[in-house]
Amino acid sequence: MSRVFFVILTFLIIAACSAEALGCSCAGEAPPCQAFWQADAVFAGTVISSGKTTVEDAGYKHEQRIVRLTVDQPMRGMRAVEVDVVTGWGDADCGFGFKIGQRYLVYAYSYGEGQRLSTSICTRTRLLSEASDDLAFIRSVPSSSANGLIFGTVSRRNFQWKEGDSWEKPVADVAVTVEGGDAHYDAVSDEKGKFRIEGVPPGKYVVKLKLPPDLIRPTGKDESGKTAENEVEVVAHGCAETSFFLETDTRVRGRVIDAKGNPVAKMQLNMRAATPSHNQFLYATTDADGNFEFTVVPPGEYWLGYHIMNSGLQEGFPYGRTYLPGVPTRALAATVIVKEGEKLSGLTLQLPPPLTQRTVNGVVVSSDGQPVRGASVYVSVSEEGEMSSFFTVATDESGRFTLKIFEGMKYSISAYKESGGLRAQSSYIEIPMNIGDEPLKLELPPLRPSK
Repeated sequence: MSRVFFVILTFLIIAACSAEALGCSCAGEAPPCQAFWQADAVFAGTVISSGKTTVEDAGYKHEQRIVRLTVDQPMRGMRAVEVDVVTGWGDADCGFGFKIGQRYLVYAYSYGEGQRLSTSICTRTRLLSEASDDLAFIRSVPSSSANGLIFGTVSRRNFQWKEGDSWEKPVADVAVTVEGGDAHYDAVSDEKGKFRIEGVPPGKYVVKLKLPPDLIRPTGKDESGKTAENEVEVVAHGCAETSFFLETDTRVRGRVIDAKGNPVAKMQLNMRAATPSHNQFLYATTDADGNFEFTVVPPGEYWLGYHIMNSGLQEGFPYGRTYLPGVPTRALAATVIVKEGEKLSGLTLQLPPPLTQRTVNGVVVSSDGQPVRGASVYVSVSEEGEMSSFFTVATDESGRFTLKIFEGMKYSISAYKESGGLRAQSSYIEIPMNIGDEPLKLELPPLRPSK
């Protein structure tokens, strides 16, 4: 199965299995010199009929649209006079909106055991009247050199974005080299961040980008912050597009120590935006000496600390929420103000003494006092006046359950039971901190139809 069709089919399966399917999203349209060689079939055709078909993939069956076209002009991988092409219905499933009687330039991809052809709005399929660039390239193939083209764009995130702007801005004057076999080519990105190398023989190449000062590549192959690399392949008469997205090298460094001043290793820390309009959540883990480093930090104002996101405690680290410099609430926390390109260091997060864990026992009973086995006990943990995490445990044959909780945190529990479309749930109770050996009791009302 081709990569392009796999992406399309993934969206179709999601749409078929979700009550609220997301809109279609495409990775970006390849140029004609690339798309022509990636497709399994390219042809100009006229739609003569439209219907339904069932597609099965990975155990999922879903309905798709199937259109029949006359092949007016075969261009690549097509010999039939008429052909069926599968697509979606539009919107969430990326289906192409074929209309009966209209002529199209179709880029199709084969899939499945029967090698059916498929297309979508994520390909270069389009009305033939809007395919002048594609047709110009296709007509040039027989007489053109077998050598190809490597091109792309160098860009960075635009933190000065405002409405109407692009989230990316070009990076000019960046050195680019292309190497493969004995070949070596050089280029420099222009004012639009674009680079282009022509006359490249067919083959596999490594495109290397010399990283400008204070810019890094957050994903993909990065050689020690000096160069970024992409691998491409150029086919005869074809091209390869490859781009580099860079980020400002902004970092926040510091150290975590416990209540006795000892370094804390392998602890996951968080940074979260301290302003509602700044939706950022970052993660870092301390090394053996308790040092941490957040990389690729967007400019803004942050809280930094341990367990400051809504999630359970990290295994082996029994501490409540702790904000920089070592306080339990946002109201007391110091904020970290980060400017683009800064490298903040010297921050110290001191943890409080670890929380004491204890065991709480309980029992779930029915309204007539009988123990309920297989009931679920929902445990909600609250910090700073909001739920920070939750978990569930099940009752045993005697309706009993055991909880491991930490002193100093607020817990609320409720039991529920579901059976045959019926459901019962007890009231919530808080676990008192001074509870003795007496087990907690949760009483389920009679089962009722689920709403």
